[in-house]
Amino acid sequence: MAGNEPERHQGVFDGRIGEHGVSLRRRGSRWRPLAVAMAALLALATVGCGTSAVQTPVAATPSPTVSHDGPWVDADWALPVTSAGTRLGEVSDKRIRITVYQVATAPSPHNSVMVDPADGRPVIAKGDRIVLLRYVVTNISSDPISLGIGTVSITTRYPDWPWAQGLIGVRAPALMARYKLSTTPFSEGTARPPYVLAPGASFMVGQNAPYERAELLQISAAVVVSDDSGSEDASLSWTLQGTVHLL
Repeated sequence: MAGNEPERHQGVFDGRIGEHGVSLRRRGSRWRPLAVAMAALLALATVGCGTSAVQTPVAATPSPTVSHDGPWVDADWALPVTSAGTRLGEVSDKRIRITVYQVATAPSPHNSVMVDPADGRPVIAKGDRIVLLRYVVTNISSDPISLGIGTVSITTRYPDWPWAQGLIGVRAPALMARYKLSTTPFSEGTARPPYVLAPGASFMVGQNAPYERAELLQISAAVVVSDDSGSEDASLSWTLQGTVHLL
């Protein structure tokens, strides 16, 4: 599942640490200095930190709003779907379609919890540019899908992202709420699983992540299927993968 509580891979992120607005910047590739540092650490060698720069915070910049999709049929257990943002593309198979929207970019309000082990600096520093993304998940099959507590767990990464886990984000509840983004799809008072996604029904989740202009975004979406008791059934769960390009 991809609004902003503890830091984890798919789209739910959190973070605050330190006071320095400094992070490794792009030289050819933003994350290559980090990847080199990680490889050197694994080899038990000592490395220096990459090129650093202090970034001046600037105002949030929403992407142009478009209306390629909708109206949506909301799942009865989910928050209402909105497709505000620029449609980047889809990841889909015969059962599930995930439509990806770039909603805005903005300066990060906090440092990330995750730090570069080479120098202890936050991977996302306060003031660094982050991108806000919306994922609309739709059942395009003719059969209902019973989802577990994880519903559809989305993990994203850039090709040169150096860590095993997916892209991280920061805690930014006010910023996420401004654009109607939440990292959990559930409406208030939602009961326990299974969460039945009827044919044609949709729900949405949001994510914030480090922004790389025009970068390829790799998406892996684990569809968490449950049995009638609400317990995850790994034998019925599956994963979709695909890519879109950021603006």
